[in-house]
Amino acid sequence: MLKEIKINTKALETMLFIWASIKDREKIHERFLDELAHSPEMGSAYDSEFNASSVRTVLSAISNRERLNGPTKKESRFWNYNMWMLEDPAMTQQMLTPIKTLNIDEVKESAGAAFPYETVEVVFYPGQFETSQQKENKLFINFFSVKTDIVDPDTVLISGKPLKDFVMDEIRSMK
Repeated sequence: MLKEIKINTKALETMLFIWASIKDREKIHERFLDELAHSPEMGSAYDSEFNASSVRTVLSAISNRERLNGPTKKESRFWNYNMWMLEDPAMTQQMLTPIKTLNIDEVKESAGAAFPYETVEVVFYPGQFETSQQKENKLFINFFSVKTDIVDPDTVLISGKPLKDFVMDEIRSMK
């Protein structure tokens, strides 16, 4: 039975600091980038093409205003997404505000007694191509999959669904 839902925005808060520092042309220490890259929040994005070294390399290149040499497709996508956040901070805030105020406690009641976890952690992180994935009782959602509706900028969508509905559906489908 589902008793608690935690929203984890640690990786996003770190990225906000990184984006603000880059925008202000402040130097970001490599150890800081390395800590983000090795954080549990980022781990779900890693595979043979994209890993902690990729995160550090891409963010370091952006921070130092250097070219990204020989990137994989996923590293290029991660670079593009980060540049998008730097170019449009208003869009970043439109995407982030609903996440920070997300209240999905009502899904606890609808999950039912057979739900396999007592606690679910919803982790928002900066990824590349994936939208979401489950690892045990954690639901990882790619922040870059969050889109604001062109017609109504106050509406935030993931895969064409309102953010809250998407997250609640994903939780209900957890096994």
